Amino acid sequence: MNYGYIGLGNLGAHLAMSLVKAGFSVTVNDLNKENARDLVAAGAKWGETPKAVAAASDAVMTCLPSPRASEAVLTGPDGVLAGLQRGGTWIENSTLGRDETLRLAAIAAEHGVETLEAPVTGGVHLAAQGKITVLAGGDK
Repeated sequence: MNYGYIGLGNLGAHLAMSLVKAGFSVTVNDLNKENARDLVAAGAKWGETPKAVAAASDAVMTCLPSPRASEAVLTGPDGVLAGLQRGGTWIENSTLGRDETLRLAAIAAEHGVETLEAPVTGGVHLAAQGKITVLAGGDK
């Protein structure tokens, strides 16, 4: 299983690192490439765009600061949906409202991409320890 992770801020970088430390193949991206330095040193690969991350992945996780950012990364011309193959999965770790999540999931479904809503709780300190709680929801 190849994962992509986009959004390497205080929380996302720790979540992505947990995947790397667990031995998963992870390709990462962030607006600030410096945020990926430790991840790449630990074995993650860098993807130049969200599209490139998605093209290298079976599932792409996003942890972004706003619904607008999530939509842009998902649907933009170099976005996740431009690179993720049909049957792939978008896993949203960002905290979005129900209506936004359903709207974006419908757009993903039009591209043959499943959505898993997976916001997290516990804070950055627990994410750094690999002990954060993920609240996963989606179709069986």
